Amino acid sequence: MAKTIAFRGKEKGDFPYYIAKSLASNKFKVAVIDNSYAKDLYESVHQYKDAEQSVEKENIVYIRDAEVSEDFGDKFDYVVYYMGLNEAKQNAEYSFILNDYSRAGIHRMQETDKELLDKSYFIMRDKVTNKVTERDVIKLLEIKEDQVLGYIPLDDKDEIAYVNFSHTGRQRIKDTSVDMQLAVMSALAIVTGDDMKTVKKYYRKAKRNRRF
Repeated sequence: MAKTIAFRGKEKGDFPYYIAKSLASNKFKVAVIDNSYAKDLYESVHQYKDAEQSVEKENIVYIRDAEVSEDFGDKFDYVVYYMGLNEAKQNAEYSFILNDYSRAGIHRMQETDKELLDKSYFIMRDKVTNKVTERDVIKLLEIKEDQVLGYIPLDDKDEIAYVNFSHTGRQRIKDTSVDMQLAVMSALAIVTGDDMKTVKKYYRKAKRNRRF
């Protein structure tokens, strides 16, 4: 039975892509279900070629707008659900919320089911000022400090990598910011259950992958 991972919040498919690629680079069988509104992850990989609902690329199966059966999950080690702002219920063993520091983004999370917030890990993105900090977000959302795995300041490297991914369908994680890479490793430690030493080995192998 596959481990299931759900990413909600900011509609930017780079982070779930890096997680999926890191796992696949280490011989795990991975499927990615893009149920976001933007479909930016699926379409970046698929490059808007046709109306196909699924595509396999570099040992990962990508599917858009889908609910998958338990039988489907049996074929994989990990199924990654990229939900974005889609509020549809999606059960997953591991829940991550990608959020920025804007008032609108925080308010949207305040409107989210409290049970979902309490069981999720948070990756804060696009930090541009210290006037709004992680502590402010923790207080406003009434979550625990250890639920925040990391924060990623707005960085040209990550923006360039995202645009490149959208045009080419692939992106090397080593070209992203250090904060992005640390956040990816922290999330990998959660979903694999391995210690950081082992996760770093996964990460180094992924970085050596010429196409990643």
